[in-house]
Amino acid sequence: MEFNATFLVSIISFLVFVEIMNRIFYVPLTKVVYERKNLLDTNYDDAKKFDDDAQGILADRDNRLGEADKKSRKIISERIEGENAKGKSLTDDMSHKAAEEIQAKKDSLAQEKASATPELDSKVVGLAESIASKVMGMDVKIRDEALLNGVK
Repeated sequence: MEFNATFLVSIISFLVFVEIMNRIFYVPLTKVVYERKNLLDTNYDDAKKFDDDAQGILADRDNRLGEADKKSRKIISERIEGENAKGKSLTDDMSHKAAEEIQAKKDSLAQEKASATPELDSKVVGLAESIASKVMGMDVKIRDEALLNGVK
């Protein structure tokens, strides 16, 4: 192989081309690649941080929802118990009033019976006298107190 000036010019031309390409193309391209890598790393770290924050917020929300659910169930059960107690109280009051009314009606009926008994006794005596008169063919008067008591 022969080394002459053409070879030397070719080597120098190649080195100049490499230096020009390095300054114009490779260095800016490498810089863009590193900047992009840094941007991606930063964005990934930010996304990871935001994801962790979101998971914390979701856990806090779930805790709050659980507590609110427990509180609402407690309030509902307390209200149900209160209303059941009111209902039982009203039922007891109404039962007591009904028992009082029943007793009042029984007393009223007993008084009516007591007031109606002498009148009925006299009617029974009258009917007995009438029947006895018709059966015996003569006037019969029942005035014996023991007999009247036996009629009752």
